[in-house]
Amino acid sequence: MKQSVLIMILCVCLTAPSFTAFGQPLEEKNTPTEEAVKPELNSDAAILMDATTGEILYEKNSKNKMFPASITKVMTVLLALENGNLNDTLTFSHDAVYSIEPGSAHIAMQEGEQITLEQALYGILLRSANEVSNAVAEYVDGSTTAFAEHMTKRAKELGCESTNFINANGLFDENHYTTAYDMAHIAKELLKQDVYKTMMSTTYYEIPPTNLQSEIRYLHGQHQMLNPNSIYYYEYATGGKTGYTSEALNTLVTFAKKGDTQLIAVVFKCNGAEHYVDTKALFEYGFTNFQTAKVLSAAEFAKTVDVVEIYKKKTSSLGKITVAPQEDVYQTIAVSKSLSDIQVDVNLPETVYAPVTAGQEVGTLAVKANHEVLATVPLFAQASVAETPAETRSLQEKEAKIKILKMGGLIFLGILLVFTILFCIGRIARHLKRKKRRKKRAAMRRRNHRNYSRSPR
Repeated sequence: MKQSVLIMILCVCLTAPSFTAFGQPLEEKNTPTEEAVKPELNSDAAILMDATTGEILYEKNSKNKMFPASITKVMTVLLALENGNLNDTLTFSHDAVYSIEPGSAHIAMQEGEQITLEQALYGILLRSANEVSNAVAEYVDGSTTAFAEHMTKRAKELGCESTNFINANGLFDENHYTTAYDMAHIAKELLKQDVYKTMMSTTYYEIPPTNLQSEIRYLHGQHQMLNPNSIYYYEYATGGKTGYTSEALNTLVTFAKKGDTQLIAVVFKCNGAEHYVDTKALFEYGFTNFQTAKVLSAAEFAKTVDVVEIYKKKTSSLGKITVAPQEDVYQTIAVSKSLSDIQVDVNLPETVYAPVTAGQEVGTLAVKANHEVLATVPLFAQASVAETPAETRSLQEKEAKIKILKMGGLIFLGILLVFTILFCIGRIARHLKRKKRRKKRAAMRRRNHRNYSRSPR
């Protein structure tokens, strides 16, 4: 609820028309300005999230602990993609095949049978195969128990607050639970996997004959919002995962995209087809009232900064590095608004001191609209710069001393040369002066002698 109120406050703050750095001037559309009416759901718990920004657009009991059933497999697929190779071969163990409940979802894999990880993931996504989930767990972590611990640990890393996994398939256990809030965060992380993006909309897949099976396995998807022939088909739905046990009832995770806005809907404990009806209501509410807008392009805000070090009270330059945001920045806003009058304040020092590590936060960008901070974006160093090693400093100091001595010697020789030249010039000048005086005296004597010879006796 708090997030929704904050979103509406943000929307009100973005109404002043002016020059826009990242969009068009603000234009009103024919939509109500008052807070949108939220849908009434039959699900016991639900959440609607902007998949790009993580903004919560709707929630109902979103942090109540619930039994997830097979939407557990969203995490199973995530860990398989994060830790596996699609071309690797999985061999089904006795435990993987025979530890599932009789009558639960499967694709009739046999002990010792082999398929690729890619084929296994389609078996999970389309048919919710429980034995395949077990095989994936053993492939990733050696056992289903170790994999469940891995799942819980990964959930905590993603910010999940009330999630505990006991198995990889979602079969009922009182200690196997999550929340709508947590499941939305897991689903958001799964969307970062490019491989999943190529799989998510698939509704039909064939597993070819294997080492133990001569027949093709034909896999048809169960998520009816992806099925064009279903009455529950939703044109903007792009992927998701169904779930059901008698204790959990129907659970559902669904992704939908309209334009540049991608949403995640999660619903828990639904009767009949309520999970599809409620999910569509959530998406209609989200797409009708909200949009995802880019407020900052990372490529446009790459900056350079000097790197220096101080040694013996002397500052020396080590060159320049580029700093930039890690990714583009998006904001969830009302569909009746567009981001305008955007200012970006750069908070970056003129110099940074070594050592600098690639990925180190060096400064920030404050993205503002009408003087309100929409986002504070870290600027990260794109390269590392180490301090000058002690050995290098020692060598530099020796070279500097040698250079000083050489320079001193050259200066001394220069002074000595100048002194010698001046001394020689002085000697020559004095010699020429004496010679001139002698010539002058000799000339005077000659004149005197001539005068004396001419005088009368």
